[in-house]
Amino acid sequence: MLQLVSRALAGLLCALAVSTAVRAEEPAAEAPFYQRWWNTAVDETTDLATTGDWNIFLPTKIYHLPMAYTAEQRNRYNESPMPAFGFGRGKYTENGNWHGLYAMGFRDSNDKPSWMAGYHYSWLWDMPRLEGAYYGLGVTAFIMGREDYGNYTPFPAALPTFTLGFKKVALETAFVPGGKGNGNVFFIWFKLNQAERPSQP
Repeated sequence: MLQLVSRALAGLLCALAVSTAVRAEEPAAEAPFYQRWWNTAVDETTDLATTGDWNIFLPTKIYHLPMAYTAEQRNRYNESPMPAFGFGRGKYTENGNWHGLYAMGFRDSNDKPSWMAGYHYSWLWDMPRLEGAYYGLGVTAFIMGREDYGNYTPFPAALPTFTLGFKKVALETAFVPGGKGNGNVFFIWFKLNQAERPSQP
């Protein structure tokens, strides 16, 4: 009887060992999509922050569309963000697009200090018959602080952008959509790049 029990235990241990070895050889389960997305975002952000080219941002204009504001409102709102300054780090991709991190401080429409920091991606195309010139569309996602939104409580936002550039200098704008008497604003800045946009075939 003792011999049968010992054989059974030996067989069970052998089966467990084989099962463990088979599981060890199986590939690890693929991480959930949100974890893969997060890991990619962290890796890309770290790469931009540590190896990206330096950029300087100079906010120059806040333009309130006349179709959305009366003349009295436009006269009341501030349209000069200066004094203003920003900096960041970014890279051109292999196909000539640009993406980067940035932070800017400026005076907002209410003539109050505001700040924003985020990520910007621009799809860029060569300007026909003008070497070194380019234009593009993009999107920026950022965290912002304003006096009139929770007394500078940071809040997230995302806006479409437009770029018009030549070599190391670009004029860029973000558009704030809205309705009558709110939004419908172009926020315009110059971006000075450390690196020149590579020529595209």
